[in-house]
Amino acid sequence: MKLSIHPKIVGKARQVEVPNDRPYYECLGQRVNLGWGWQNIAADWADVFELITVDGYATSAELKSDHRDDEQFVSRELLMVDIDSGMTIEELLDNTWYNQYGAGFYITPSYNDTAPRFRIMFRLEQAENNIERLRKINRALLMLFEQADQACKDPTRIFYGTPDCAIKEYRQQLLTEDFKAVLIAMTEQIDAERIVSDPVDYPEMPDAQRRKIIELLRNTYVGQYPIWRNVAWGLKSGGFSLADFQYVTQGMMTKKTAQDAATVWTAGSTAGDVTMGTVIHLLKQHHGKYCLMVMDDDKTGITKSGKKYLKRNVGNE
Repeated sequence: MKLSIHPKIVGKARQVEVPNDRPYYECLGQRVNLGWGWQNIAADWADVFELITVDGYATSAELKSDHRDDEQFVSRELLMVDIDSGMTIEELLDNTWYNQYGAGFYITPSYNDTAPRFRIMFRLEQAENNIERLRKINRALLMLFEQADQACKDPTRIFYGTPDCAIKEYRQQLLTEDFKAVLIAMTEQIDAERIVSDPVDYPEMPDAQRRKIIELLRNTYVGQYPIWRNVAWGLKSGGFSLADFQYVTQGMMTKKTAQDAATVWTAGSTAGDVTMGTVIHLLKQHHGKYCLMVMDDDKTGITKSGKKYLKRNVGNE
């Protein structure tokens, strides 16, 4: 198993508020930087469990450097779900998902009988090195455990250890590749339904922007029928042509033909709830909020330095 640990963070690092100054984090009486100083290790699961629940080291994903940042992400094999309230350990031990796929749990230092706080551990059958897939897996686990801290889904998130943890369980179960695929599909289905239910009307766009939409869609693989179908109906409501949809289908789906595209296009209705807002929302999800900016100084008034900034930051929020 590969992951990173921070040798100076044992137990929980606490934020120290300083009047008229920037707050900082402190662990064992020393200042620590949560973003730097991480070290990659490779160890078997039994040793990793001990590092977390006996030595109490903080852990994160395998990283390209000592800087803990999503851009430095390499892979993650150990996932955690943080329970702060709403579930007891007895309820966890009776939970179907935990019993089938959980690799163990350990209590946090703030645990007590009235506030049973603990972390559920999942060990992937194969390490995940695709950051977007990992986000979907994390989100799905949080759907299965509704009591969990919903903020704990970042690919390189820190999970603090508990030195000499008194209540814990070590298990050999794996979160299998088959179940990982189920979790990803769960998240993608939720996203597809949300796109349909949250349409936005957009005004008439210039030709350059319409061409950009088509080229972006052509380079946006989705592989899911509901999303692909909604793009068809959104384009239709926005005044695009069947030929446009057949062109983008070549990149959005792997097995759909021009005839398949024509069938979906004909079945759609321009009077439905799926509008160009659906298409724009999808593109911004995949390519960032600046993806539809037309880089033409004469038409947009964007300076050369502004164009360079946008090109560097396309896809960044």
